[in-house]
Amino acid sequence: MKSILDFLEKKSKLLSLLIISIVFLIIPMKIIQYGWLPSDDARRHVAFSTLNCKWSDILVIDKKFDTDHNAGWHQILRFLHKKMGFTKDGLIRFSVIALYLLVNLTGILVSPSPVCWLLAILFFLICDTAVSPRLMLGRPYIFSCAATLIILRLFALPNSTEEFDSKKKNFYRIISVIVLIALSTWIHGSWYLFLLIPFSFLLAGKLKESIVLTACVITGTLIGAAMTGNFVDFLSYHFNATFTIYSEKTFNWLLVSENSSGNQYTYFILFLFAIIALCIYKKKLTFKELTNDPAFILVLLSWLLSIEIIRFWEDWGRMALLFWLSYRFKDLIASSNTLKEPRVKYCLFTFIILATFFITTNDGGGRFSKIVFDLPIDFNEERLSGWAPEPGGIVYSDSMGVFYKHFYEYPTAPWKYILGFESAIMPVEDKKILRKIGYNFRHPDEFIPWINKMTKADRLITVGSVGDFPQLESIQGARNYWIYRLKTATETADINASGTASINATATADLSASETFNINVSEAANINSSDTTNINSK
Repeated sequence: MKSILDFLEKKSKLLSLLIISIVFLIIPMKIIQYGWLPSDDARRHVAFSTLNCKWSDILVIDKKFDTDHNAGWHQILRFLHKKMGFTKDGLIRFSVIALYLLVNLTGILVSPSPVCWLLAILFFLICDTAVSPRLMLGRPYIFSCAATLIILRLFALPNSTEEFDSKKKNFYRIISVIVLIALSTWIHGSWYLFLLIPFSFLLAGKLKESIVLTACVITGTLIGAAMTGNFVDFLSYHFNATFTIYSEKTFNWLLVSENSSGNQYTYFILFLFAIIALCIYKKKLTFKELTNDPAFILVLLSWLLSIEIIRFWEDWGRMALLFWLSYRFKDLIASSNTLKEPRVKYCLFTFIILATFFITTNDGGGRFSKIVFDLPIDFNEERLSGWAPEPGGIVYSDSMGVFYKHFYEYPTAPWKYILGFESAIMPVEDKKILRKIGYNFRHPDEFIPWINKMTKADRLITVGSVGDFPQLESIQGARNYWIYRLKTATETADINASGTASINATATADLSASETFNINVSEAANINSSDTTNINSK
């Protein structure tokens, strides 16, 4: 037994790195086995990467937003698709596994030890259960998260100030940051958010580092924009989109969830201050060190901004706190003699591994497996013959989920979507209609402006039924989706002229092919709704 413990002690760092890396590889693979795949942007990234087109070929879009703001990520996926033979499902699995592994391996490398990073992750899983699913969405912002961790490692540690005066080391650090910013700009976009990092250094009293990092962000952004091959349009997209989103006079709850507001993490801050108090009690931290720590300042700044826009916490605050916590856990472990005992150390390590794995991968309440019931509409079904949007048609919908699901399923379809991945890029008139639908909780009357614009080629596809419209006929296309289309001119004329509707008896299984029933609309109004049966005409 002693010889085994001696061996483990000698190889502890290497073994912990290997085991933890394997766990972070298995976690997304286990979750994918439930049938889970991301339901939002990862799907549109994959679908778009299988095509050679512009967003205006897919969406009804304001012309000033018709640029690819994730050009690098799409080029990577397109290479895997064309040169390596990856299918759509293969690309989305690659996106989930590769990016989740990237950010966690980066965290392991920038933290003082693999165990400290795992402890920080476990702390988050207990206090903020959204952290792990957020890192498994297969979206390019995760690359920016990994870049943020590296930048903090290069500049935010206490010994970084001394190293800053070393010209050779400083040169390599500056080049590294420029490369990271350039790649993040090319892959993810949203380059302006990196300015939070030098601002945090400024607030921490590190003026020299703040100036250097600001110059790195600007230089890296320009290089990254040039790498897209569409320098001016790429930069203008981010200016225009950001201004349009945050200058719109509407209720915050009508925006996408990432741009919503709310003080959702107060309890988390309380846990954080408990750790700070423990570190001060153990004499591993002073208040002066805390206020001079750029990583900690970035945590507080991101939390403060997240009260207005939650994404500041989700993509920046969490990364900064994971980094900061890993070093605090290192200090606390070093201050405990009990944790240095081999038996305690290895048992605790096993517990942390299993707890992280179980908390992350459990399917409680069907949180992963339930997605298999949310299937897109299968327009190839015989019963849906003629219900697909026609070539040149437009899919009207108030749900981004309709776009994500069906663009992924039918990337080469000959129709466009009125609402895609961001409502801000819609034509102004259609965005106003969308806002009224949301504001009035999807009241059927708010869909009328879109219905009045519909042609024979268009379809209204909604999540759940939104009622009956005299000029439309509808059918349940899938478990969660309803399709609406214009009735024929003859049907509409009959309804307007006589107030009656003919329902062919062949639409029901119980009636013979030759029998027809005429139901007078004025008489039907007198029938109690609980005694009626709705028959979908074919």
